[in-house]
Amino acid sequence: MSEEDVPHIDDSHPLTKPKLTNILIALYEWGIDDVLIQDDEFLAVKRKNRLITVGSRPLELETVQQVLDTMHRPTSSATIQEGTDFDFTYSVQKDRVTAYRFRVNATGALGMYGNPIGLDITMRRIAQVPPTLDALNVPAALADNLYPNSGIVIIAGETGSGKTTKLGAIIRELLTQDEGKRIVSYESPIEFDFRAIPNRTGRIGQSDPHQHIKGYPRAGANALRRNPDVILLGEARDYETIQGAVNNAETGHSVYTTVHVGSVAETFTRMINVFPADERMRALSGLIGSTRVLVYQELLSTLDGGRVAAREFLVLNDKMRTKLYATPEDQITPVLKDMVRKYGQPIIDDIRSYYEQGLLPKRLLDQYEAEFGEQGEAA
Repeated sequence: MSEEDVPHIDDSHPLTKPKLTNILIALYEWGIDDVLIQDDEFLAVKRKNRLITVGSRPLELETVQQVLDTMHRPTSSATIQEGTDFDFTYSVQKDRVTAYRFRVNATGALGMYGNPIGLDITMRRIAQVPPTLDALNVPAALADNLYPNSGIVIIAGETGSGKTTKLGAIIRELLTQDEGKRIVSYESPIEFDFRAIPNRTGRIGQSDPHQHIKGYPRAGANALRRNPDVILLGEARDYETIQGAVNNAETGHSVYTTVHVGSVAETFTRMINVFPADERMRALSGLIGSTRVLVYQELLSTLDGGRVAAREFLVLNDKMRTKLYATPEDQITPVLKDMVRKYGQPIIDDIRSYYEQGLLPKRLLDQYEAEFGEQGEAA
């Protein structure tokens, strides 16, 4: 279906749950990335990085509130005005075996024409099961090192960079290996249904920390009581979660997590910044000793309207750890940056390769060359 073939949707008043379900099914099958629902605005989507209006009328605030209450809880639209935003997953059932899933954020906002009450809902399309690493074109130099017997694998990137998809592909590989693995995961919201992966040999228990165990800080201790081979921590952003990841790795587990950060080199510094000043060196030492692989990626728009993942990565070894242990805290970022250039893959190498394949525009290459050119192979 081309962009000109925008699916016909019925968003007439009242926007009932059956109508909403049909709308979401049609938009999902059209291949949208995001559904945007906002008071006094036409229903819109983002598709291939383009904003497209698909609705027939501006949606009243009451309609948008009803949509939220239908998807989440009957009191959500009232609670959101108290300053609470919501992150959750929502699925629509097309038939007995086909369900389409969305990651939803609902946030209070300024209404139209200065109305103090408004509502902004973003629904990001997610697959029922993650893709394979082969489908993501992960290079062998990285893929071969993503499954340590113990230690932490950190996937870094900004919001919308594909961290969760990459992590999901790794878990899919673990769950389909000949020797079945026992995995526990902590994600909020839960995106992929790992138990629906075909040819699954392993077992996985998926928990939303905010629904099932009273928050991420409890995940580390909870995981140890469940005796897994592998632990997935959806995001390492607070003291307790990061310390728990290190502790889990030090007890012989493989741990996978993500962080919001702008490069491999910045990862450790950003993670230890959540610790009190007098505990940062201890936290840094734990991360250096436990981390096996650091990956950073961005999703870039291609000339044909698609997207590709540009990655940089570093596989740490004992020689690198020895050097990092001896490095002052304020020099960790430049030292890691140099290690990526010498022993890993800088992001500029991926971008140059995509440009040479005719996938990226020259202006984008020039932008990254200006910022990262000295890090690449040709430097």
